[in-house]
Amino acid sequence: MDKYNGLFSKVSRQYHILRGTQETEDEWKTRLVYSICGMMAYASLWDDAEKPISIVHLKGRIRSMLGSYKSLYPEISGTLPYISEELEDEITNQFLSTGVVYHRPNRMAPSKKHEEHFNGILFQRGIALDNISCVSGIGFYSKQDARANPYNIKTMFGLEQENLQTLWQTTLSAASWESNPLFEFGTDYLRLTSPFTHSYWVNEPDKTGVVSILRTGMKGSQLYYLYRHVDAALEVSPLPQWQVENYNYRTLACACLSNYGTLPPIEYFEDGALVHIRMNYLLPPRELEFLKCYSWPEICTSLPCNFRRKLSAEVFAAIKNILSDEGYEFKGASCIIQI
Repeated sequence: MDKYNGLFSKVSRQYHILRGTQETEDEWKTRLVYSICGMMAYASLWDDAEKPISIVHLKGRIRSMLGSYKSLYPEISGTLPYISEELEDEITNQFLSTGVVYHRPNRMAPSKKHEEHFNGILFQRGIALDNISCVSGIGFYSKQDARANPYNIKTMFGLEQENLQTLWQTTLSAASWESNPLFEFGTDYLRLTSPFTHSYWVNEPDKTGVVSILRTGMKGSQLYYLYRHVDAALEVSPLPQWQVENYNYRTLACACLSNYGTLPPIEYFEDGALVHIRMNYLLPPRELEFLKCYSWPEICTSLPCNFRRKLSAEVFAAIKNILSDEGYEFKGASCIIQI
């Protein structure tokens, strides 16, 4: 039952957060609370014109909103995050990584207004609170048909412009090979075939002659190389640090697997106005944070929930085309995808 004069129904209508066909009422309410916490965190950036808004202030707003909704709706407290800090970090990190807010020491501020069309969706950031018309996850958008260029939307969120297979071939063409390197620390080799469940790395190199990726050194300061075996000798070519640091190696890892036809597709299940997805291989950081910003965790009780998300069907259609243009494959499922 929708209490407090139909609060959830009003929020749902105002921000176009529609209930999935097979979605339970509690699951729908949980998504609404997640989005409300995000919008209230965004609203907190305008709280005091005389004093800079800090990251502590923004996280405090999320904590306060989560606590309030757990008290108001005890029936869904068990499906909301158990640990407030997890939701605070989830929302804050997505705002920062997708450019929704700017952050300097002791100061946060909304970004400049930026809007880009793609597939009937106008992706928005830096907009005024009164101009928020649709929300998927904590991402703002409106529905507008207009001519669109994939380059523009990719630039807006810092996504990879090149197709995965083109990126891999470009990387190979720039390789500078050297034989029999000496590595002082342990070396990991990219896993080229499934299962990818436990680790993306293995202890033994592929010796069939294909080009792949290895990493070596102390955790946190590892160096990455292309590698291949030629006449039983190991040859390597260093990869630029900017291309692999902070988990950005996953762009090249996905490109490598895509080249060999072993990159698992992103599975999805359409449930009316909602789409559930499961990633069987994590997207690179920029693509992942973009997707997370415009989606809800499949399960909110333990965050982050990176592999399983759900999002507005209309936003999914646009993001699916953006990621497909990059070379990622999608596979429809006949039922809601489980872990």
